[in-house]
Amino acid sequence: MTATGNNYAEALFILAREENSVEVFFEGLKTVEDVFKENAEYLQFLSTPSISKSERTQALFAAFEGKINQHVLSFLQLLCEHGKADSFFECVCEFERLRALANATVEATVKSAVELDDQQKEGIVKALEKRTGKNVLLKCVVEPTILGGIAIELDGELLDGSVKNNLKHAREVISE
Repeated sequence: MTATGNNYAEALFILAREENSVEVFFEGLKTVEDVFKENAEYLQFLSTPSISKSERTQALFAAFEGKINQHVLSFLQLLCEHGKADSFFECVCEFERLRALANATVEATVKSAVELDDQQKEGIVKALEKRTGKNVLLKCVVEPTILGGIAIELDGELLDGSVKNNLKHAREVISE
């Protein structure tokens, strides 16, 4: 994450808290994020310096005015005017991190070789909440290369119970 993305997101988060509208701002950011993910050319257009600022601003307002919070729209305009539209996804990630911290929530990413069912996800969340004392927002990723088991990334710590990791450790022990 760049310092630019962090700074812009932090400023927006401070405003959101002052307005007591963190969730409204977050929903607006996620709405825009969905549009940008579905239409990468649109973000490219907003990031193109050869297109005038007024054209980019008009495009923003045409797409989002009345659909998202006015402050979030102004935030997008600011990113575009300063040539930082390409930092938008970083800003959303940082805003989400700040939101989670404010809500005493941590994000955990679980990698598994196959899709986890709801019962497995619930068990993982309960175990992690007990371990951290915080609410856990679980993000699941299917990664067949781990072969089996799960690997959990939580607060920068990797809890690796994957078959791939166990085989790696077995190889190290055997080769000693």
